[in-house]
Amino acid sequence: MNVMAIVVGAMVLFGAGPAAAGAADVIFRNGFEVPGDLPASRADASRFLAQASFGGASAQIDALMAGGYGAWFDAQSARPPGFVLPYMRQAAGTADPLQPLPFHLFRQAWFVQVLAAPDDLRQRVAFALSEIFVVSERGAGLGNDGLVLGAYHDILLRNALGSYRRLLEDVTLSPAMGRYLSMYRNRRPDPANNIQADENFAREVMQLFSIGLVRLYPDGSPVLVDGRTVPTYDVAVVRAMARVFTGWACHCAAGQQCPPDPFVQENFTCSTEHAMVPYEAYHDRDEKRLFDGIVLPGGRGARTDLGDALDALANHPNVAPFIARQLIQRLVTSNPSPGYVGRIAAVFADNGAGARGDLRAVVQAILLDVEARQGHRLAPQTFGKVREPLLRLAQLWRALDVMWEDDALMLDDLDIHLRYNQSPLFSPSVFNFFSPGHAPAGPLANAGLVAPEMQIVTANFAIAVTNDLGGRIFWGYRGGPMDQFDDRVRLIQLDRWEQLIAPPAGGGPAPPGAVEQLVSRLDELLLGGTMSAPLRDRILGRLQAIAPADTLQRVQNAIYLIATSPEYAVQR
Repeated sequence: MNVMAIVVGAMVLFGAGPAAAGAADVIFRNGFEVPGDLPASRADASRFLAQASFGGASAQIDALMAGGYGAWFDAQSARPPGFVLPYMRQAAGTADPLQPLPFHLFRQAWFVQVLAAPDDLRQRVAFALSEIFVVSERGAGLGNDGLVLGAYHDILLRNALGSYRRLLEDVTLSPAMGRYLSMYRNRRPDPANNIQADENFAREVMQLFSIGLVRLYPDGSPVLVDGRTVPTYDVAVVRAMARVFTGWACHCAAGQQCPPDPFVQENFTCSTEHAMVPYEAYHDRDEKRLFDGIVLPGGRGARTDLGDALDALANHPNVAPFIARQLIQRLVTSNPSPGYVGRIAAVFADNGAGARGDLRAVVQAILLDVEARQGHRLAPQTFGKVREPLLRLAQLWRALDVMWEDDALMLDDLDIHLRYNQSPLFSPSVFNFFSPGHAPAGPLANAGLVAPEMQIVTANFAIAVTNDLGGRIFWGYRGGPMDQFDDRVRLIQLDRWEQLIAPPAGGGPAPPGAVEQLVSRLDELLLGGTMSAPLRDRILGRLQAIAPADTLQRVQNAIYLIATSPEYAVQR
């Protein structure tokens, strides 16, 4: 059967699954529960954690059920970022801030932090931002430069729950972005020497990082004039913006002998933890006409021009719906309603205290919106998103209490992109692994819906991921073959699941309903309680065919059939 058809069919056709259990003092509107501060059930708590983090284990679900959403957000916001660069230096055994670090240490640090750091929300949002504000090891001289890429990822972590405007500037002046989109050592035009300002960053900061290509209403729908979309900028604006971003080069690290003019010869190592700095001789000081009639006067320095241009971008009315929609897509659902986008865009515009671009408020509003909490019931045929490959693996590991002895990654995990078509900061281009507007041909495209993650799904990918997940379930568990073979393997823990269905020590049958309870608990953890009746029946049929005494096989088969199912491939 066609793999794409399986996943698309799952997204379009699967029903809502069993309804969550009711709770006291629950408010209903139009037959559906209005989200309150406490999850209505453990399944709802699990669904929330799948959207707000890389997936929740039983202990995290318990804590959320006890404390509620508000306390969870407060606790997450208060936790310090789990930065990767300090970890990478420790793993490399160096305190030298300029010591080159191989990229594999970034991958190792990313997995360690995603699986173990307590700042779950920040880690998840930073990953989402890395797919909007893209840099990649695969481009523009960043190959195997773990130092600059680790520093860039830490920028995303630091700003993930902060100010969009601060994030935009930190990204703009990052040495990684400077090199990736060639703003680094971008010179003012010099016609006599056939030098033009580089337009690369100027184009992408508008198209991808802020205002997009066409004017939008606050709900994200395009403005139409005579049936046509209205562009947000033209070629002349790109050229003017390119001149804004001239005159910047790397920051010289403390104690270095730095050349007075790095544009002529830069023979020092960039300080990747400092923003690029201006060199005014190379900044274009002429007047610059931007979009919407905004004019930057002539005779000003690089920092003033850059600050005013970024202010103009951050305050553009498009930014709120443009960024809101993409964050909703990355965290919750591929096809948010205009109302959902509009509600989040309103929070972006004003967090309730007069602040614009408060990402913590935006993310909280996204995750607590009625569509996020009830979308699988309100619109069961269209709500949800195809899980990104890394999210499928990370949630499985976290749900099953992943552990490891040696932080270093096995070769299979160092090369995880070969099987999962994805790895952090490793996209093939600035346009990410997939486009937010991608619609595979067939039912989704015909219905006017998108499924961005389907852009990286191929037949080979589907087989590779299925085989990889199978290997981790049947081999990569505590006490299993891989545990004996390699201390670097990430191990799932199955003991407590075996105990749940184990026959009494003195003999006799397993507790009544134990297998059904096992499937229900795994449904709660991995599917957020949305398992369909056909999948449940198929799993129970398989488990009943395995001898009750073979508890390991029963547990492994249950997990495998869920983890490789179309229902797990779609986050509901």
